[in-house]
Amino acid sequence: MGSLMQNKLVAKIQTLNDIHSWDVGGSLLQSVFKVEKLKPQRVATFGEVTAKHGFHVETLGDCQSHWARKATMRLDESPREFFQSFHWRRVKVAKSQGTVTFPSDNLKGTRLSGGLFFESQFKKEIDWIGIFSIWCSILTPYGAILHPAIDMEQPVRNGRDVREYTLNEEINQNAWSRFSTGTFHCEFRAGELNSLFSGFTNLGWASFFGGEYAHEVAAAAISAAGFPVQSIGDGYLVQVTEDINDVINDFTMFLKLRAELKSLFRDGLFLIKDEPTII
Repeated sequence: MGSLMQNKLVAKIQTLNDIHSWDVGGSLLQSVFKVEKLKPQRVATFGEVTAKHGFHVETLGDCQSHWARKATMRLDESPREFFQSFHWRRVKVAKSQGTVTFPSDNLKGTRLSGGLFFESQFKKEIDWIGIFSIWCSILTPYGAILHPAIDMEQPVRNGRDVREYTLNEEINQNAWSRFSTGTFHCEFRAGELNSLFSGFTNLGWASFFGGEYAHEVAAAAISAAGFPVQSIGDGYLVQVTEDINDVINDFTMFLKLRAELKSLFRDGLFLIKDEPTII
């Protein structure tokens, strides 16, 4: 049987869309305020919540004045406004924290993604997939993941010095390091030529494909194979099993099913090719 690393569950939602309005913020935060074991206790902007940084909150309305607060920085002698990141934390059970960053355009006009990173103690009585589905519908992501942090989920180790890795081994290790922190879609440089690689790391227990990646989901084939899949907005939410506790209760079965589900996606979509060694 698997065990949860510090009883932790991780969710990351990546979006390019404008999410700074309070309509978005209020809807997103309402989903945690209405769950007694997830209600935020403190919030902060432009830096994580600490004992000295942040504000005590009791209701959803207490958060509104802190959501998407504007700040100004100077770049090339010109002032530039941006939205400060929003953070919340709960120190009671279930201990949890969330960070919302707001998409923006850099000086070259390239759109930089934002979204939500959330981690929490895992409590089986919480409707995690219900909350995650709401977040996906609100934030309209191009990629999102919900997954328990399992201490047995480690990449295959070859015992060699990293300087001796092949390009494929280096890509695999880079992808695993990002997947372990909850990142679904990523890009990084690797190899002797410092080439840029991008793609999805690995399927989580629940994964969302939206925007330009929605077409990657063969919904009919996935459903016919017995895997849960649902349409949300312009994308698809795909699950390895119906019950998130399956990851904990029978990790070996989960790995087998995830490999089967991944085979229903095109080759090359995922940077992690193999399932981890069970330790």
